[in-house]
Amino acid sequence: MTGGITPEAVERIGVSLAAQLDARPARAFDEEPVKRVGAILDFSRAVTRDEVLEGLEQTDSAFAARVRRAIFTFADIPARLDGRDVPKVLRSVDQPVLVTALAGAAAAGLGEPAAFLLSSLPSRLSGTLREEMEALGNPDPREVESAMAEVVAAIRRMEAARQITLATPPAPDTS
Repeated sequence: MTGGITPEAVERIGVSLAAQLDARPARAFDEEPVKRVGAILDFSRAVTRDEVLEGLEQTDSAFAARVRRAIFTFADIPARLDGRDVPKVLRSVDQPVLVTALAGAAAAGLGEPAAFLLSSLPSRLSGTLREEMEALGNPDPREVESAMAEVVAAIRRMEAARQITLATPPAPDTS
């Protein structure tokens, strides 16, 4: 059916398509909305993150589900960070910050991520960190949340630099 098309017609189609591509406005953001909202919520306080997600859930549950998958928090570390990458990541976090995050993790209900991080380190380093955690006691919850955010930021920086790869979170169960 296209055998009778003239070269002039093909050229006009090509020029038309090129004009449409050039007519697209420049984008203000490189990332799609889900990734941008997820990145903001990665570093938001837990209370704020939960409130925003609840609001999103009420207005657009499909978008909220996609944002939940895009978020990476301290709690997500065991499921998404490869244990072999833990030493590399933790070297990029100041030790007092790391000790604060780990010491306060159990009180914040995040003992599993802390245990995962410690078990992924050489035993000597893990032992030293445990001693420092014990000496620190129970740090202020705001300091703990800030320290956890720094650990997450270090992981995200390394992921962005392609030094590590995070596992993709499982899709939400829609059944």
